[in-house]
Amino acid sequence: MSGLTGFRILLPPGWSQYRVDPDGRAQFMAKLSARMKQIGNPELDIRLRMLANAQWRQLEQTRTHSVYLADRDVEGLAQLPVSIAVTQHMAPAGTTFVESLGPLARVPVETIDTAIGPIRRWQRVRAGDGETAGITTRTLGYGFVLPDGDDRRGLVFVASIPHPDDADDQLVEGAAELVDTIMETFRWR
Repeated sequence: MSGLTGFRILLPPGWSQYRVDPDGRAQFMAKLSARMKQIGNPELDIRLRMLANAQWRQLEQTRTHSVYLADRDVEGLAQLPVSIAVTQHMAPAGTTFVESLGPLARVPVETIDTAIGPIRRWQRVRAGDGETAGITTRTLGYGFVLPDGDDRRGLVFVASIPHPDDADDQLVEGAAELVDTIMETFRWR
């Protein structure tokens, strides 16, 4: 299939996309700073901006294309701090995109057949330690092979759902279902 110009996904209310480039960083930092001013805690503002800058550098190092975040409050909706990052992925020589997802995921990868073709999905749950003790992170991954005949390239989406260990299980499951629903809207353009 030639003529691809990208992809699209539909985001629920309260979500934004940030390109991982200087403009995206500036937009994200401005929104973060504005939210912190509303809270009125300058020390927290500084700590969160330092953390966000460190995470942004990590996104740049992993050549992440974009990040999607629930960054606006929606009345009546309780949200966990969910984020989805997308990167272009090329399998090493001698392997296919699909074969390369197992080592990338480090857990079994399942194939879900959908109307738009197969979606590769995996899930990991990791308990925090040290400074993140008491925080568990559920990671959901999705792989979409590029439909141009080159079976080595595609897109990998990784969603992160951090939550306190004592979070309501229904809230955590709801966040995972929301991410699954977002990813089901994926379409190549």
